[in-house]
Amino acid sequence: MTVETSPAGNPSLRCEDGPAEAVNRAESTGLALRGLAAELRSRGVEVREDGACGAVDAGPRSRPQRALLRPHRGGLWWWMRWPLQEGVPAAMAGIPISPVTRTTEAARRIAGALSLSAEL
Repeated sequence: MTVETSPAGNPSLRCEDGPAEAVNRAESTGLALRGLAAELRSRGVEVREDGACGAVDAGPRSRPQRALLRPHRGGLWWWMRWPLQEGVPAAMAGIPISPVTRTTEAARRIAGALSLSAEL
């Protein structure tokens, strides 16, 4: 699976290989998204998957915590993203939280962030 960041800084899933490779990437992305979504649901978190951009929105629609797949340290990682705030650079609107293979850790951290934001 290849995840690229466009010149505008928005991550996107790009498939530049043939049809078979594109299908494999889409399946891998879908499996990762469904795995994180299932782990979050098991923790009682409302979840919406967005396969088009490789993201999972967790929590209430009014204040979701977004997790998305992005490259980091030579591998594919889950990143937490939140809405841009005035005066905060776009690059600071997200942090890597775990490799894609460590779904339980990503879900734990996302659920923790949601519980903290609910207290605010």
